[in-house]
Amino acid sequence: MDPRDAFAQLGRISFEDTSMHELLQRVAELSKQVIPGVAEASVSLIADDKPTTPAFTGQLAIDLDESQYARGYGPCLEAAVGQEIREITDARTETRWPEYTPVCVERGSLSSLSVPVPVRENIQAALNLYGRQAHAFDATSQATGREFAAYVAVAVRNMHLYETTREWATNLDAAMRSRAVIEQAKGILMSQRRCDAAEAFSLLAEASQRSNRKLRDIAASLVAGVSGAPAPPGATAGPEPGARPGSWGR
Repeated sequence: MDPRDAFAQLGRISFEDTSMHELLQRVAELSKQVIPGVAEASVSLIADDKPTTPAFTGQLAIDLDESQYARGYGPCLEAAVGQEIREITDARTETRWPEYTPVCVERGSLSSLSVPVPVRENIQAALNLYGRQAHAFDATSQATGREFAAYVAVAVRNMHLYETTREWATNLDAAMRSRAVIEQAKGILMSQRRCDAAEAFSLLAEASQRSNRKLRDIAASLVAGVSGAPAPPGATAGPEPGARPGSWGR
């Protein structure tokens, strides 16, 4: 596949309909199709010093990734942390990772290319490409791998920004809903008790402490009890047990 076609596919991905895992899986699949010499591919992520492989195209890739994680060293980890390409041209003669390379030979991968993906400051990543034959990756493979990884980094950062923004919007919406129902409950208490807003809020807070329930659930219970509407999940319709409308919260 022409790299430009792969980049176009990534550019058409809808963040609204795609998870981070799905994006990384597509990255691994496209890299296998784009970069010459790749038998299997994977993406390594390191967060809080813990490496994982959220996406891979075959068992060979995940086996060799996890072999490096278990030993605490290897080309994919060095590429992710050091932000430099790490290549094994022939695992039979490679001396830098003496305990790892025999596993590569045993699994049938004589060469590999790990390309750093500059995602974020607190997350390190690498695109790992495994070849069956020795010297599977040439200068063109390295150049394409770098270009691909740079594009992938932008896509992953954008996806993370989208997910963070969506989570913030969801939390803000929930906060606004909670505030609205609390204000309704305060209004009901102010009418029933003929008190001011501060005293009404204190009554809600005291009821929350007595029942060990969230203040918004207490408020929703009161509003549901007065309006006759079904109480939301987590809230019991009506005022606190034993409390009369005219003396709610006593």
